[in-house]
Amino acid sequence: MTIASDVKTAVLLLGHGSKAPGANETLIRVAEAVRLSGGYADVVPAFLQMASPDVQGGIDILVEKGYTDIVIMPYFLYMGLHVSKDLPAEIAEAKKRHPALTFTFAGNLDYHEKLIDVTIERIEEAFSCRKDRKEMIASSPYAQHPIEKESFRILSEEMDGSAFSPAELPVVHRVVHTTADFEYPALMRFSPGAVEAGIEALKGGCRVITDVKMVEAGITRGRLSPFGAEVLCFSADADVIRDSVASGSTRTAASMRKAARSMEGAIVVIGNAPTALKELLRLRKGGAPKPALIVGVPVGFVGAEDSKEELIRSGAPFITVVGRKGGSTVAAAIVNAIAIEAGSIVFG
Repeated sequence: MTIASDVKTAVLLLGHGSKAPGANETLIRVAEAVRLSGGYADVVPAFLQMASPDVQGGIDILVEKGYTDIVIMPYFLYMGLHVSKDLPAEIAEAKKRHPALTFTFAGNLDYHEKLIDVTIERIEEAFSCRKDRKEMIASSPYAQHPIEKESFRILSEEMDGSAFSPAELPVVHRVVHTTADFEYPALMRFSPGAVEAGIEALKGGCRVITDVKMVEAGITRGRLSPFGAEVLCFSADADVIRDSVASGSTRTAASMRKAARSMEGAIVVIGNAPTALKELLRLRKGGAPKPALIVGVPVGFVGAEDSKEELIRSGAPFITVVGRKGGSTVAAAIVNAIAIEAGSIVFG
């Protein structure tokens, strides 16, 4: 369904609201996804309690944009008091303030076969997570294949790790193991407490946001799932591609703009695109939600070196590789190493 452009109609997506940090982010993301998928002129999220904008504030936003016809969609599962009593009272108040407005009510979520599918999917994820957790505990602090174990023994003997803290050294070891390149110890840089910040973020079930699918694919999800951490990459999303074309920027830079709302407390991993790292730092400087850690190791001859120097100067918690080297495999190796350290701490 697409609302005709000559009709001043928009959607108010209504949720409960919460004081918990980040809890209202879901409704905001759903509103944007509904707008794009439904082709609606505007979809504004609003909350009945404890968050802004409230119902009146959401309606005022739409009125200021010139809408005269508003569809109210209660993003509630049950037909409880919020939907049957509180919402009509709010709309009555809005009609007093804006007599010319027309309101149409959509049904709440209620019972639907697609919700059953989502419920089953979440249950299956829980079973998978439980299996991963049991396997992790049984093999803690992660069983190594004999070849991998021997590789780490050799590189430990050949590499001088005296410049790194006990938390940093396993990260450097895994990068060298992944690349078989002993130049990396001289090139890797850590802000104070960077690895510890990444460990704490993962233990808290943070998001891991990547610039490209290759980094996303290289991160071992089985090491993240026991913490409830998820890996996100937006660079191939249709709305990101449209933003890239409209703005004349790269897709990876546009993906950072889409990810901005999800960055608070996240680990953001840039393994390919200097433009993504520069956009991330621009957003952070402009007041966007701040990641717990930035892994910035874009590779290449244009912009890679400069973007990483900018990261070092930014004041953000970081792990990087100076110069032209880096890449998706290095980025994934860093995150995997932090996940292994987190798992070792939690599961012994």
